Amino acid sequence: MISFTPPPFHPSRLYRGGTLQTIASLRRPSVQAPQSIKHTVELPDGDCIVLHQSGRDDGRALLIFHGLSGCHQSPYMIRLTRRFHQAGWTVYRVDGRGCGAARDLAHGISHAGRSEDVRAAFDFVANRQSIAGRSLTGQAMTNQSASCQTVDPAAPQMDAIAVSLGGNQMLRMLGRIGKGLDPTPNWIDRIGRVAAVCPPIDLARCCQNMQRRSRRFYNRYFIRALLKRLPERVRSRSEFQQAIRVRTPRTLYELDDRLTAPLSGFAGADDYYRQCGAVGVLDGIRWPTLVLAAADDPIVPHECFIADRFFGSTWPESARLIVTPTGGHAGFIDRSGRCWMDECLFDWIASPQASNCEIDSPTL
Repeated sequence: MISFTPPPFHPSRLYRGGTLQTIASLRRPSVQAPQSIKHTVELPDGDCIVLHQSGRDDGRALLIFHGLSGCHQSPYMIRLTRRFHQAGWTVYRVDGRGCGAARDLAHGISHAGRSEDVRAAFDFVANRQSIAGRSLTGQAMTNQSASCQTVDPAAPQMDAIAVSLGGNQMLRMLGRIGKGLDPTPNWIDRIGRVAAVCPPIDLARCCQNMQRRSRRFYNRYFIRALLKRLPERVRSRSEFQQAIRVRTPRTLYELDDRLTAPLSGFAGADDYYRQCGAVGVLDGIRWPTLVLAAADDPIVPHECFIADRFFGSTWPESARLIVTPTGGHAGFIDRSGRCWMDECLFDWIASPQASNCEIDSPTL
């Protein structure tokens, strides 16, 4: 497994345990996102994603993908954009289909298996950088097809951070490309370092965890948030009207079985989990990859990340897994009230060999 020593993590004494750490992660950030321009990228099926670009066209790029019910305005999206933009990156905050600025541009919904949407975002950024590098400024770049044109191999590096559901999507994309299940794009060697935070790589195991009585709060929260933010084009579909007619789903499994799966072409929740979890393709990842998780994550159990549970071996040499004793779901609040994961992710991508520190407690 690739070598990397994270900065020290001294967990908050105020936000103790996974639930409080998770809730604290939803706080409004004290900083604002830098000024950005919006790009609408059409997907092959006619839906769209939207990229919010901060920085010049020819800079080293960082793509950031959000989680379930998130968007470009999620607290971690704003914090990370600010941090990397100030350090010189061109940052693209990606709204998945049906989310944020892409909400009214979709007939379909975002789900864990939308790795093709992540690929479309990389296609767009790679193409934009290449054209900027060749000084071909006359070609319009917004509202274009997501297919990639000729890419300049000397164009800047692309890094990526993906949180929660976005993390599964990104790892699934990389794994499928690495295993030859999807075509290899001509920008693939320009990927620098990537990081996935609390990704639900084993969807079935995560679902089993969410069936517990202690997880009722999270089920209600996500169901309400997802139904509230569904695009009008999705609400008008007959499949949605039929699925919601009886009663509102009470668990995420029921939501996936009655809504996510049929609206996305799967036979049911179990079929969706089997096809879309990144767990089956992780051994195909060959790019430097950090996976950051917490042992007390109430949503994604840390057992998902034990290698012999999924492919009977170890993590690929290109990966570095860090499971902290506490941190909740993408919380990682330290004693100063800041999110430790921001500095950890920055160290991984910007200066991966710079830190010689140990974390406060050993990783699992």
